[in-house]
Amino acid sequence: MASDEEYSLQFDEDESDEEVTALYESRNTSEFTLPDLICHKHATIISQESEFDIDDDEDDAIHEYEDEDDEDDNDDLLALPITMSTKKALSEGSVPNLKYECLTTQGIYERMLKRIHHLQPLFSIPPDDILILMQHYDWNEERLLEKWTEKMDDLLEEIGLNVTSKKIVDNTNSNTRGLKYRKDFSCFICCDDKTTETFSLECGHEYCLDCYRHYIEDKLHEGNIITCMDCSLVLKNLDIDQIMGHASSNILMRSSIKSFVQKHHRNYKWCPYADCKFIIHLKDTSSLGEYTRLHYSPFVKCNESHRFCFHCGFEVHAPADCNVTNAWIKKARKESDNLNWVLTHTKECPKCSVNIEKNGGCNHMVCGNCKYEFCWICESAWAPHGKSFYQCTMYNNDDNGKTKTTSTEDAARRLKRFTFYYRMFNEHEVSAKLDWKLGQTVGIKVKALQEKIGVSWIEGQFLSESIQTLVEGRTSLKWSFAVAYYSDPSHNLTKIFLDNQILLAKAVEELSELLLTKQPEAIMKKKPDFYNKAGFVENRRLALMECGRDLLCKGICKPTD
Repeated sequence: MASDEEYSLQFDEDESDEEVTALYESRNTSEFTLPDLICHKHATIISQESEFDIDDDEDDAIHEYEDEDDEDDNDDLLALPITMSTKKALSEGSVPNLKYECLTTQGIYERMLKRIHHLQPLFSIPPDDILILMQHYDWNEERLLEKWTEKMDDLLEEIGLNVTSKKIVDNTNSNTRGLKYRKDFSCFICCDDKTTETFSLECGHEYCLDCYRHYIEDKLHEGNIITCMDCSLVLKNLDIDQIMGHASSNILMRSSIKSFVQKHHRNYKWCPYADCKFIIHLKDTSSLGEYTRLHYSPFVKCNESHRFCFHCGFEVHAPADCNVTNAWIKKARKESDNLNWVLTHTKECPKCSVNIEKNGGCNHMVCGNCKYEFCWICESAWAPHGKSFYQCTMYNNDDNGKTKTTSTEDAARRLKRFTFYYRMFNEHEVSAKLDWKLGQTVGIKVKALQEKIGVSWIEGQFLSESIQTLVEGRTSLKWSFAVAYYSDPSHNLTKIFLDNQILLAKAVEELSELLLTKQPEAIMKKKPDFYNKAGFVENRRLALMECGRDLLCKGICKPTD
């Protein structure tokens, strides 16, 4: 259970920030697939508020996301009217009044060391001993200070920093800390008599270096204090490095910081993207309840430009809020055995039955065999899709007019409806991944523009921006199907939401098709089209998100099992 007390570790130094530039070419939200989301595990430990409240601005791996002009930390920007700029911020990862910073385990550890340096005059003991004390109290400075004032010497003996008479072994030759070279030494662990290097502590317990190394290797990744193999006397970082022959204590400290982050998951979250080592530290969690009440989600962004929700740990999922997202993932997990057929990447041509593999994000398919043009989603002829609406994104309720149904029919109908929306969700997830792969070739296209027709790097950035807009549009469109599934289909606002969904689907497909242009000269000629279509996708995305939020706020969209 979480403690009622709150502790903070304050930093007194004024130190400079080093701005970290987020590269657009880094991985995007399309790395998440639904199976990945289903398997995503969340920590179940409930912890207290952050016990490590960092106030200084030091560290190369830190980028603080907050308004520099905001002089009042208590301003609740969420209480203000939502403007277009605020809507955009809410969807792109930097939300109002959400002050957070991006850290690494090494960066946190370096801050700890600096804080220990400031605490040393107060404790009047070596910095290595203070480090052990901080590690023992889970890096909670105030708890440590409280215990220290109550019992100084007893605390050192209790933790294992001072040897007591009960721990001393009757071996005067070994009651010193450090490495020794011994002839004909008998090790009680491996039971060998040999000439070897040994390590001993003040307690007198001495063992060969090989046994000590095996013992420490097994303990390094646990993040806990390592003690003597035969008593509770502590091995300090210097001892560990001496025994191992290299700076192994850094591994122990990083493991300890990782344990700290897991225990304080209300304030600290690992970036969920594969191989990303960044940690988001949310200094004040008091505003999270307001986000939930207003059906917004606290989206954050690490220094690799990975955007995710701090509350639920999933990718950016607007227009769905965290409740809809979690309900959808649980539902997908429950029904996954019935939906394996949806996950295939191949389909037969509706006309000639030749197997077709989708290799791009655009859903306008042309059969290589018979040249039949059709829609990948609904498998109908493509020609009608060029008109006003993409009706294939709307669920066709063919049960209208039926008055009585059995429980079996109800279950079958619900499964059919979910299967439709799940398929739509998955299709746009796959398309987003393919569009992102297409985006990886943007650099090649920009380089070709530079070499062939003398276009500057900046002039060619409209391609990168278009890809970014396309993927964000796909992601919002994808999660809109979860909102549609849980919404009352008979309500007028739901119908408006579906209309907005159709308009966004149309805009996304048009932009996706435009990005298939290959010739550099043709790309530059279509530059105004790129700007216009990307702008239209962005406007339709914001409209869809706002409409989805209305459904949630008015109780029209209600997540159910």
